[in-house]
Amino acid sequence: MNSLMIGKTRIEYEVRFSPRARRQRIVVTPGKVEVIAPEGTPLKGLDSVHSFVASRKRWLYDSVKEVEKKQAKLQLQQYASGAKIQYRGRWLMQDVQPADIDQVRVDYRSKFHISVPRSITEGDRPAAIREALESWLKDKAGSDLQAFTRRHAKRLGVTPAGARLSDSKHSWGTCGKDDIIRVHWRLVQAPKVAFEYVVAHEVAHLVHRNHSPEFWQTLARTMPGWEEAKALLEGWEVEHRAV
Repeated sequence: MNSLMIGKTRIEYEVRFSPRARRQRIVVTPGKVEVIAPEGTPLKGLDSVHSFVASRKRWLYDSVKEVEKKQAKLQLQQYASGAKIQYRGRWLMQDVQPADIDQVRVDYRSKFHISVPRSITEGDRPAAIREALESWLKDKAGSDLQAFTRRHAKRLGVTPAGARLSDSKHSWGTCGKDDIIRVHWRLVQAPKVAFEYVVAHEVAHLVHRNHSPEFWQTLARTMPGWEEAKALLEGWEVEHRAV
């Protein structure tokens, strides 16, 4: 990872070389700075990536701070009474109330009832709520993952070495060479059958390590109608990326 010091602020950035790029440019998004450069552009020296970034340091600093400001504002809106969060394919309301407790508490009864310690400041509240909600969702995701894995492993007569939640940026699920099923915890926000499809898909890879016709036949044996579940996943994925 490359970085640039601007005053006391360190800004890290990734470099991506593109054959289609005509010139160097910087893209700032929440939590990420990417420099896109034409193939063959040197990293150091005259007309290099690093010199280009240094020449734009004031713009870069202002852009990063502006994105952070917008994200903080968005987070305030996302984790407050009346805001909604997705759980098993449904958008459910949050009811946030102060309480005389030591840590954020999440209860689910047709909507999310979130109790927040009075000692937490308004500025720190969104991050605390988000952490508590994600912890609650991960707990539910873990339970679903274990149940789905047991169900489909039994049907196919296989024994996974384990089933774990992941936070992968590249896939919803994997079946590693170590025979461990790994599934992204955010699938608990998708329709339940879509979550199950991903688990069944990965369990089927314990039988066939490919996507041959035999693999899809195996998947159909443990989860008839997997095509509809896959379509639900793809529809949710589009929505998920847009939010």
